[in-house]
Amino acid sequence: MTTTIERSRPNKVIDKTLPTRFAPKFWADADRRVALVREIESRVERMKNDTGSESYAKEILCERAIFIVSLLETSERDAIEGIKELDVGSYVQSCNALLGILKSLGLERQVKKLGSLAAYVEERRT
Repeated sequence: MTTTIERSRPNKVIDKTLPTRFAPKFWADADRRVALVREIESRVERMKNDTGSESYAKEILCERAIFIVSLLETSERDAIEGIKELDVGSYVQSCNALLGILKSLGLERQVKKLGSLAAYVEERRT
């Protein structure tokens, strides 16, 4: 499928071909030699532990939350260091999206529920 995109310059027309097949990219397939990938994975694991996320749904919410945090931190640093002006609208939207995800996960740290000592001992016997 070919799409024609016209730019603001009248004589400039660009043809782009859309891929015929979608190739998804997953975090699990990211190159772990890259320090940023390892940092994001570390933060995701920390959030999963803090929120007691044991379901797949909560796991993907943790991943999205950490990605949004990364976007926010990058925007903040760029603004503070004078690299790029802060887009306040996008920043506030990202903050609101993050808050929604955090509310879904629970804002308080969750402690794993443990059974009784007797149940633990009985489980180890079998």
